[in-house]
Amino acid sequence: MKQKSENQKAFPRFLGILVVASLIGGVLGGLSGVAGYFWEGHDDLGGTIAHLLGVASPWALTLCAAVLLGLGLRQYRKARTAFRSWDGEDEDVMQQAEECLSRTLLLDSLTVIVSFFFFNAGTEKLPQGSDGNTVLLLVVFLVVIALAILLQQKTVDLTKKMNPEKRGSVYDMKFQERWWESCDEAERRQIGQASYKAYVTVSRFCPYCWGVLLLGNMVFHYGILPSAVVLVIWAVLSVSYTREAIRLGRRGQKTE
Repeated sequence: MKQKSENQKAFPRFLGILVVASLIGGVLGGLSGVAGYFWEGHDDLGGTIAHLLGVASPWALTLCAAVLLGLGLRQYRKARTAFRSWDGEDEDVMQQAEECLSRTLLLDSLTVIVSFFFFNAGTEKLPQGSDGNTVLLLVVFLVVIALAILLQQKTVDLTKKMNPEKRGSVYDMKFQERWWESCDEAERRQIGQASYKAYVTVSRFCPYCWGVLLLGNMVFHYGILPSAVVLVIWAVLSVSYTREAIRLGRRGQKTE
């Protein structure tokens, strides 16, 4: 009865959202069709933008990496300073240091993502042709990735100094598994909560991203590949989460 009551209470709101979303989708679809009509004959604009982005990629990558890695290094140094000044009792100091290291890893990950984007933009015409700009981009890309890996290594090493029970090397292909094994129950619970939040966020983001790409295809006619990639990511996320949930459920039953 309780489940039925909850469904009856939630269904009208869900139906209203569905109707509004359908109306908005219809309007946006019509506008996209009109925009696509006017876009025809202006494909050279898209090519020009892609060309300019490709030419600017080495310098844009250098600038973005310098900012992100610089901010990450600053957070790392703040964590190192806090740890060195720790008296062994004040937990607030350790909490501050761990938060700084978390921000360092976030900035490090953003550096890698931005690097992949500009590398993709700058090598769009490969393997048909390449020039000095492409070679420069390759060199910058490799240097940035190496620096990002180094910053990640320094961050993990400092975390291991702060928590001697931690195990794993960033150069180990099984680093995440070894790190997980060295975490205590409280840390695993925190990781699980953060992972679930990430799962929910991506699950909600994928349909919106698919919708934007669907409408964009009506205007720019770039094909179904971008939308298919989003759907593949969505499927991998859902399948991996469900399989792991089933596995953990079976293991829980065996231990009871």
